Amino acid sequence: MQCSLGAIGDSLSGWINLSYANVATTSPAAHQTSMEWSDALARGGAAEFDGEAEKNGMMPLRRATARLLSCKVEDVCVGSSATELLCSVAWAKSPPKGSNIVSTRASFPSTVYPWTRVANANGAEVRLADHDSDLYTEPNDIISLIDQDTSVVTVSHVEFSSGQRYDLRKLADAAHSVGAILVVDATQSMGMVPIDAPNSGADVIVSSGYKWLRGTYGAAVGYISPSVLPDMYPGLLGFRSHDDIWDLRAERLTLPRDASRFEYTTIHFGAALGLAKAVDEICDFGIQEVWEHDLKLADKVIDEAKRIGLSIVSPISEDERSAIIGLRMPEGMSSEIIARRLQDEYSILVTSRAGLLRVSPHMDNTTEEVGMLFDALEKLLS
Repeated sequence: MQCSLGAIGDSLSGWINLSYANVATTSPAAHQTSMEWSDALARGGAAEFDGEAEKNGMMPLRRATARLLSCKVEDVCVGSSATELLCSVAWAKSPPKGSNIVSTRASFPSTVYPWTRVANANGAEVRLADHDSDLYTEPNDIISLIDQDTSVVTVSHVEFSSGQRYDLRKLADAAHSVGAILVVDATQSMGMVPIDAPNSGADVIVSSGYKWLRGTYGAAVGYISPSVLPDMYPGLLGFRSHDDIWDLRAERLTLPRDASRFEYTTIHFGAALGLAKAVDEICDFGIQEVWEHDLKLADKVIDEAKRIGLSIVSPISEDERSAIIGLRMPEGMSSEIIARRLQDEYSILVTSRAGLLRVSPHMDNTTEEVGMLFDALEKLLS
């Protein structure tokens, strides 16, 4: 690629987006590809996006995601959102009466709600590990909730408020020891943290595309381990659920033998094609290089926060950290008001979550931009 990390977004003027945990500044390559698809559809309809193109419309994103996750294309599926994929997986697994699902109270609601719905229908139990005042969840507290009746352990790889990152292998081993599966919402990690899906131990990994992957709304990806796929009958079905989508007969249904069985309907193909470009862009840079760049930015956030006397809530140990940094504002200062003033007065985007100012820089950002954030913060807090 011609540009370097931190320079990708230079052509986008007006905003300094240090809030990729909220909504990414879309990759220019992704945006261009998505718009080209939309323009073609508006211009020619099926003449420019025919049945064969629709049949294969998910493949570029499946290939790019397989590259990112070091897995086979057959293990990858595409959806419109992580929540949609999780809902289908939850019904596919359908934990039975008397079983339990283990997660965390710090999880983003969409990580837990699909399982709550199924648990309520089936008579299963949802168990949530608690967190401390800094939103930190002790991993052993999650494991302590797992027993012989556990059917599913489901976590966010990185917690959305604190940025705490879990050891997936440790949780997978605990889940597998009782015959449960590990389902991971990687929306706050995929594209930032290197993930070797087959070696992570996770049975299912899903991610939306509009955060760290730098796509737009309307496309998401999933990894389904081949070890659990044969037992997975998707909870959501449609015409794409048949292994030959244009053999349009209602009296039969033969599911694909790979993860594409979770692709059941049409989506915004432009968003999916654009996301494929964004994921390939990350792969071209190298996910390890992106991770190291993001941690360098996180280090700058931590150093600057200490300089102006702000408390850092997020874990900073090497095995639990991420590029999401939660900062506690001084007493009497509202993180929501500070975030709004940073946007309105300085065109700097951060987010207020759980009473914290959440800073989440990514590959488009520079240390200079982080410095500009703290110059602005120092003025606002004074």
